[in-house]
Amino acid sequence: MTSSLKPLLIAALLAAAPSSAQEKPAAEAPKPEQPKSEEKKAEGEKKDDSVETRHQISIEGQALTYKATAGTITLTKTYGEPRAKVFYVSYLRTGAEESAKRPVCFCFNGGPGSSAVWLHMGAFGPRRVVLPEGGVTAPRPPYALTDNEFTLLRDADLVFVDPVSTGLSLAEKGEDPKQFFGFNEDVESVGEFVRLWVTKNGRWGSPKFLMGESYGAIRVSGLASHLQDKFGMYLNGIIIVSGLLDFKTLSPDDQNDVPYIAFLPGYTAAAHYHKKLAPELMNDFQGLWNRVRDFSRGGYANALLRGASLPAEDRDRIAGELATLTSLPKDWILRRNLRIDPSAFRQKLLEQEDKVIGRFDARCSGVNGDPSYDVVYGAFATLMNSYLREKDGLNYQTDRPYEILNGGGVSPWNYGRGNRYFDVCSQLAGAITGNPSLHVFIACGYHDLATPAEGIEHSVRHMDLPQDLRSNFHWGFYDGGHMMYTVLPSLKKLSADVSAFLKQSAK
Repeated sequence: MTSSLKPLLIAALLAAAPSSAQEKPAAEAPKPEQPKSEEKKAEGEKKDDSVETRHQISIEGQALTYKATAGTITLTKTYGEPRAKVFYVSYLRTGAEESAKRPVCFCFNGGPGSSAVWLHMGAFGPRRVVLPEGGVTAPRPPYALTDNEFTLLRDADLVFVDPVSTGLSLAEKGEDPKQFFGFNEDVESVGEFVRLWVTKNGRWGSPKFLMGESYGAIRVSGLASHLQDKFGMYLNGIIIVSGLLDFKTLSPDDQNDVPYIAFLPGYTAAAHYHKKLAPELMNDFQGLWNRVRDFSRGGYANALLRGASLPAEDRDRIAGELATLTSLPKDWILRRNLRIDPSAFRQKLLEQEDKVIGRFDARCSGVNGDPSYDVVYGAFATLMNSYLREKDGLNYQTDRPYEILNGGGVSPWNYGRGNRYFDVCSQLAGAITGNPSLHVFIACGYHDLATPAEGIEHSVRHMDLPQDLRSNFHWGFYDGGHMMYTVLPSLKKLSADVSAFLKQSAK
């Protein structure tokens, strides 16, 4: 079903017409001048376009009906001049409890420069991309969608948002898109989108959630603080999928040892998956994960902290443990001063097979680049572009391509922190301190070498929070990488975990 907003001018013209054929004026009266407020209203009604469609899927034998809306909301300046159109896809469950009381979750991917397609079509929307079992090989074209029995639409209405210059979102003609390319700029614009959507849809009384993947975790952490401080919009929860809070955890250099600690458990998970470890380490993955995590936080961290003062016998012992937990040669590790760079590890692990492993998913392997990127890109790009336009899909007709990833198009990104490592720990901590009811669920993939699990764990451990608010953080760990939802059993577990979090936090 398609709906569009129509100008009010037709009604005004009809009201000015004679009431019957006998009542003809001597001369046609001039049309009354429309008040400026009405002009602005008519202008505003033309700003946004949307298409509504109605659908039904079956989940565990039960029908779930919903309304999908694909459209734009226009961001304006103080006096109503348009700045940008932000494209979104929303899913509102129908036939359920009163909509104003249902939770609503705003979902963002990262980049910066990524559309919301990954969470939308890979994890939580009512339709998802069909991938080969295990999620380590690309599907053969043509690609297929299927009903998503793991959609979160059972528990919350969903709004997938594309920041400016991603998806179909664009700065208005004559507006410089660079005004949206930065942390503060991004938070301000997506915050205004959230406020407008909530207002237009009468959802101020709904429990509200934000979800962010990858850099989306940076976005929603800043956004939670912004919404709270500027609009008094207090949230019930934040969901972070494969996220980061502090770039210090990802940027190894001579004076920053934190990334070497953060990446180590992921190296062990990758070596385990590719069967490179000793046989006695292959049977109990959870025990192995606990061992490497304890080592990374304990003996390994202490050794790196000692720097050149580390005794030779301790240096040799630590190198031996690293070799055991990564399968890399001990002398190679010693030559690198016990510090294993993630790029070097990806090249080294399968060197004898002339292969590299994936950054987003270390379970994937190929001859060069990031093999895990090729597993998903083609299918997601193709299916989003077709689903968007198909009559039994979203039926949103446009000749413009849907911008899946536009990293180069939003560069340079203004982090606004000078020479400091960028982080949002203080914003997230401030939001929680100001709103103790705000809880955070963090989902991590064991095989993620883009935003490793130990990185965000490190950030949370070092966050300035009262002790009694540390229980506001909840964790989930899953087989797979940055997009652990490409692994069907992990998607099932992730959906169940987030569903339970939504229900508990919305009470």
